[in-house]
Amino acid sequence: MRYLCILLLVITVAFACSSGAGNEDVDEKGNIFQDKILQQIYTLQNNRDADGLKGFLKNKNPAYRKAAALGLASVQAPGSVEPLAILLHDPNESVRSAAAYALGQVKNKTAEPFLINAYSKEKSSTVKRNILEAIGKCGTPQGLSFIIELNKTIQKNQPVLLTGQAWGLYRFALQNIVSLGGTTLAVDFLAEDMPEKARFVAANYLMRARGIDLKKFSKRLIRAFAGETNRFTRMALASAMGKALEPEIEAQLKSIVTSGLDYRITVNALRALGRFDYINIKGIFLKMLSHANVNIAVTASEYFVANGKEAEGWLYFETAQKLPNWRPRANMLTAALKYCSDEKNKKKISARLIAAYKKSVNNYEKAFLLKALAGDPANYPFVESQTFDNVGKETVLSTYGMEALVAMCRAAKERKAFADSFKRAVASGDSAMIGLAAGILRDPGMNFKGIYKDTGFLTDALNKCKLPEHIEAWLELRKTIDFFAGKQTAASPAAAESAPPLKNHPIDWELVKSIPTNQRIRIKTTRGDITIRLLVNESPGSVANFLRLIKENFYGKSVFHRVAPNFVIQDGCPRGDGWGSPAFSIGSELGPLFYEEGSVGMASAGKDTEGSQWFITHSPTPHLDGRYTIFARVVSGMEVVHKIEIGDRILGFKLQ
Repeated sequence: MRYLCILLLVITVAFACSSGAGNEDVDEKGNIFQDKILQQIYTLQNNRDADGLKGFLKNKNPAYRKAAALGLASVQAPGSVEPLAILLHDPNESVRSAAAYALGQVKNKTAEPFLINAYSKEKSSTVKRNILEAIGKCGTPQGLSFIIELNKTIQKNQPVLLTGQAWGLYRFALQNIVSLGGTTLAVDFLAEDMPEKARFVAANYLMRARGIDLKKFSKRLIRAFAGETNRFTRMALASAMGKALEPEIEAQLKSIVTSGLDYRITVNALRALGRFDYINIKGIFLKMLSHANVNIAVTASEYFVANGKEAEGWLYFETAQKLPNWRPRANMLTAALKYCSDEKNKKKISARLIAAYKKSVNNYEKAFLLKALAGDPANYPFVESQTFDNVGKETVLSTYGMEALVAMCRAAKERKAFADSFKRAVASGDSAMIGLAAGILRDPGMNFKGIYKDTGFLTDALNKCKLPEHIEAWLELRKTIDFFAGKQTAASPAAAESAPPLKNHPIDWELVKSIPTNQRIRIKTTRGDITIRLLVNESPGSVANFLRLIKENFYGKSVFHRVAPNFVIQDGCPRGDGWGSPAFSIGSELGPLFYEEGSVGMASAGKDTEGSQWFITHSPTPHLDGRYTIFARVVSGMEVVHKIEIGDRILGFKLQ
């Protein structure tokens, strides 16, 4: 759960699944869960009972058919394709929309022909839009060609269909299914006379699609950025420019970075500019290190950590001394040690890092400095001692220390010295220590198979894992044990499916029924107040869980342990390092909502592993749609969200 690393079951749906006139849907102005049948359907979804949900697909009430279809979107059972495909021809428009969405969520390619056939017969533009997006989620290269060819029939006075076509392209890109024709169409969507939403989606396609070269579109990208009025589309365009390595693009990105635009556009432009020649851009990145907006300064410092030059290690060290904010300063010290080739200077930098570590009272700064020490193998004894001395005490330090040991091992020529440390970590009982150590042990390039004669310590640790609290460690151990046993599936994400079933926390329906649809919570933080509105009708299990944890004061000492510039702020880890979770899990609620600026989602380590960690998005992040539960929206205080830094605390909650 350290990365956002699933989304929600919805009855009402903005933008994607609107209800038709005269439908018999339950009144959605109030809490819909006064209806016991809807409670029953959502309970089936929470229990992952696909067969039970299928039984409601033929119910006379369209509200129940719709809810069951969206329930299957969360369950994602392959065997639900054909029953859902029948609903593509339902007399109720909102049911057809829900069926299309659910088929996309199942992500089974057998759904593609059903969706294409339904598109040709569908009269509703809204449903057709949803069908196109669903094809992009579960389709094949042939489905991509189908969507591209629609350009011959969709007219510019059909904004809903144009937007659906753009969504289809984008979802295909997330599957890593792209083509020159699709990319050209996406660039065409950037034209000023195209619908604003289509421009936004197309820009995100250009930002996210892998392996595409946009050099031939350089001038069009620059023109599109200059004429674009939507700031979120401009953010995506700034990122996309990094795929067009042309002089005019470099000049444009430099202009964007120094123009004082929305910090999020600057962050994306910096990341794109980082793809150009170091000599030409170094000066701008050095300047941005002192930027008043810490997100910009952090982004600039991350560039040097990833792309620094050996000859300039001492420059990074001297630069770090002048930086007021600890995070870019720690990153520059990391770069200094990483790229310093002079042994005498390396010792000086290491000594400075250790001194700063001992002086700091900020555990997150100390953690970053501890990880920075990985740049010099001579620091191994200090890093190891700090790592293991803090197990069960200051978990942020033990976790970052283990990350440092892993990094040291990867850079070392001789790895036998690390074998005892990793074995000790696996036996520690600490989930982060176990997970990180297990991860490197199965790296074929590390050759730990030739070092360990007895791997029983891995099985012992697996058997001691408490689920679901230690699910991430359990999964890492399981894959590592398989690797040592020579199983082909060892490193596959599918290995997660071998985990024992996790019992989802049941939904407290009495609590759910008591929550008004306009329920707001003011979150008091050390930076100011953030007010969110809970989406009880859309994700009842997550909302009830959040309220219960607040009532139990679970978040009493909560810290924002993760801040990724122009992405998310994340909280709710009882350990403070991203590896923690409560003694239960709740079900993923994967309904048709979109991650926008200020969306509040549940972090997870895979479907149905959500517990207490949650995040707020800095800007739209459509690549998270349908993968992580959205249970609330920020209604005021976004300026505070943008100011939150790692280590900031929650001071309390107030229901409004």
